Amino acid sequence: MPRVCVVVVAGFDLKMQAQIGPRLRSLAYQASLEPVFPSVTSTFQASLTTGRSVADHGIICNGLYTRREPNVHHLLDQDSYPEFRREVSFWEQSSQLVNVPRFWSTWGIKTSMLFFQQSIGDTADIVLTPKPTHTPDGRTVSSCWARPDALYQTLVGDIGPFPLHHYWGPIAGLPASQWIGNAAARIWELERPDLQFVYIPHLDYNLQRLGPGAPSIGQDVRQLDAILEPLISTVWKSEGKMLVIGDYGLCDVQAAAAPNLALRRAGLLKTIRDGDGKLLVDHATSQAFVMVDHQVGFLYAAPSALESAISVLRSLTGVNQIVEKGGLAALGVDTPRAGDAVLLSEPDQWFMHDWWESDDEKPAWQFSVDIHRKPGYDPRELFFAGGKPGKAIAQDSLQVRGSHGLAGAHPAQSPAVCSDIYLYPRRYRVADLPGVIRSALAVK
Repeated sequence: MPRVCVVVVAGFDLKMQAQIGPRLRSLAYQASLEPVFPSVTSTFQASLTTGRSVADHGIICNGLYTRREPNVHHLLDQDSYPEFRREVSFWEQSSQLVNVPRFWSTWGIKTSMLFFQQSIGDTADIVLTPKPTHTPDGRTVSSCWARPDALYQTLVGDIGPFPLHHYWGPIAGLPASQWIGNAAARIWELERPDLQFVYIPHLDYNLQRLGPGAPSIGQDVRQLDAILEPLISTVWKSEGKMLVIGDYGLCDVQAAAAPNLALRRAGLLKTIRDGDGKLLVDHATSQAFVMVDHQVGFLYAAPSALESAISVLRSLTGVNQIVEKGGLAALGVDTPRAGDAVLLSEPDQWFMHDWWESDDEKPAWQFSVDIHRKPGYDPRELFFAGGKPGKAIAQDSLQVRGSHGLAGAHPAQSPAVCSDIYLYPRRYRVADLPGVIRSALAVK
């Protein structure tokens, strides 16, 4: 049976195809994908691996408003901040949060998922994903969850430990992608999967820090050749096929909006003080809250407050559109998880989760890289406060120069495809890819 390796490169879009190096250009067939909505990591990955819509698989973004889903509380990671995760939780990894099977589940093939979200406990034969340990003294120790159990330790012996602090945060960059590329090549040889999925993140970092229009982004794109060289060579040596795809494109941004602060000022979002006297959202008494992820927000409101909340948010600078429940089917997110309305930002803005009036009100975790207590995606974690290495991350939203989430805001933001698999036509839906992969694998 032929074998296929699918590589998802974060932020790799059509305008970057002209900047790729000779190794990627040797993948003779190029095409593009229709963006999924919202155009964010977890949603794309669930759409790709199931071949189904967001309304079917239920992964509406990188977070879940778990307060409305007590039935999934047992699936949440209990190792860190469970009290926060039972309200709003980002970057949960249980595969059981995906509501439909993976597209290959009945094919009888050996599969591998490397650095994909919602992959822990998956039916894939091989799984590798970051699973750091949080120590009582506040340290984060790098590790990975793996199937087979000994896989990660084998990789550590071969290529060293996974460089977690280069995967996210102010020093995120090439080392994480290089390690993943090398690990993927070793796993392809050691475990011999028929179908392997790999996530390569490094483009995403400078696209958000500098914006997609920054001249240095071209160098980041060309570095893909060196990152993927070991994997492509290994796959070709075994007569396998490569499918390299982007998940979304980014746009330049110049400002951010704070819908939760607007709701607080209107008296619809209530706060409670933590042990240090700082303000947390009091979900029990709040009448409205917005879970934000890049350029998309999901509004959860008490029925009696919904109209008032929408009115407040419509007047907020940076909000381009609010789609109420009757319009969610047209967006493809007609699922209870999407809440009571969906906010879309202006193309040159993004949404931050902030509800505070000053630094004095902020919980301590707002000044750190803390992806599990923050009830929204925070790209400010890519910057040190003051621009110099230290313990605190930046608070200035204007430092963020690139964002995503609004599917198809510009044709050049469509995800790109490079492959040695024959591709026709030149544009695909993500739901078409299972068929492309099945044909390449010669699965009956």
